Amino acid sequence: MSQDAVSQIIGRAVTDDEFRALLFSNPDEALQGYELSNEEAAALKVLKQEDLEDFSAKLDARITKRRLWRG
Repeated sequence: MSQDAVSQIIGRAVTDDEFRALLFSNPDEALQGYELSNEEAAALKVLKQEDLEDFSAKLDARITKRRLWRG
């Protein structure tokens, strides 16, 4: 299912600096090997790096706060 592939790509882009750089510099290469519809691939290719980095920072802040509450 391609929705799973989109989730995998976004998750990988958030956690893997090298993959994230490749996604924005050469999206065709980064998306190779994933089963995506044409629409999904097109949407990922226009994803803005700032938006992904902002999401990543917010996610990291939430994870950090959660760890503080548990630990």
